[in-house]
Amino acid sequence: MEGKYTKTGTIVGIVAVLITVWQINKNKSSEFQGEWIMTSEIQDSQMSNYIGMNIEWVLHITQNGQELEGTGEKIKVNNIKLNYIERTNLRLKGSINGKQFIINYIENGKQRQTSGIFKGQINENIFQGEFSQTAADSKGAIYGIKKK
Repeated sequence: MEGKYTKTGTIVGIVAVLITVWQINKNKSSEFQGEWIMTSEIQDSQMSNYIGMNIEWVLHITQNGQELEGTGEKIKVNNIKLNYIERTNLRLKGSINGKQFIINYIENGKQRQTSGIFKGQINENIFQGEFSQTAADSKGAIYGIKKK
């Protein structure tokens, strides 16, 4: 009898440990969590003077499991620092599945709110992908580096 209960107890213990480790890792998966510097390059737009423009953003992202949320601020245009009055901000909400992410955003622009989407892949402290937005129907590439 004692052997039967010892085996059952061992199995139950192992299962409990595995579930605990899985829960910790599930909640700890926070590769996107933190502060990022992201550059977006406009490659296509209804406004031809936007094409080729590089915009630098500071993003602050929190991650809870697969859910992403955060804020961002435009800090440079074509490598020229913006003063505080010229800066605009973003609200971010999205998800990550493995290494693939998708983030919807709203930018509070000078004249109106615009919306858009970032899609891409993250690999440790770097992400890259593409964006599209309603402002002048612009599209392009994104590249981000996590600040340490």
